[in-house]
Amino acid sequence: MIKTIQFDIKKYNFTDIFEKYYDEKLTKLHKKFKFERSFSDMAGGTEEFELVSQTYSDVLKTPSFNKLWLEFIKEVVKPYFDNRPIYIQKLPSFRIFPSLYSVKYVQNITNGYNKHLDSEPPYYHPKFEINFWMPLTECDHLNDFYYQDDDGYCGADISTNELLIFSSDVVHGNKVRNDSSNTRCSLDFKALAVDDYKENLLTEQIVLKRGQEFKQKDWYSTKHYYMEM
Repeated sequence: MIKTIQFDIKKYNFTDIFEKYYDEKLTKLHKKFKFERSFSDMAGGTEEFELVSQTYSDVLKTPSFNKLWLEFIKEVVKPYFDNRPIYIQKLPSFRIFPSLYSVKYVQNITNGYNKHLDSEPPYYHPKFEINFWMPLTECDHLNDFYYQDDDGYCGADISTNELLIFSSDVVHGNKVRNDSSNTRCSLDFKALAVDDYKENLLTEQIVLKRGQEFKQKDWYSTKHYYMEM
């Protein structure tokens, strides 16, 4: 399953929030900041940009962002689930893909792409989740988000007022290297109808998060990873 939905960008202008924080266009962050990789507690056991960690503290974890985010969930995300009760990732994942920078986050690269399923290591996401991806910058074919469909491996080709929604069985992942002259920023998150949560599908599989090992059934529990809305 792959689809897109639109939302009111004037009401939910997340791009503007981040650009005001950085005092820079998101597409030009690579000109203002030096991207050095270091371990981050937001990185799920992989390396992450220190700038991203700081952004969580200064932006995503603030009351003002949280208020807007909850409104966005109620008005944009829940209608996709016919306004049924949902479980949703507590905070969206904020990502920066700097211009002329390489980011590898899967073990085996396929034709220059980080092709993967989120249920694969090291994340071991439950297969009952639905994926949501939102660009905060306009993308081009050199820095776009890619996914597999019946026509091949395709760029999302969506605007900043759209959400790409896809099921857990869709192979996806951007190019390892961003050869665009523009940095790409995005938000993504997982959600599902409460009725689709199946605790019996979670296992003892070890998941590496924040430099520590957790059992899949503990990390992706309704008390830890998700909030109900």
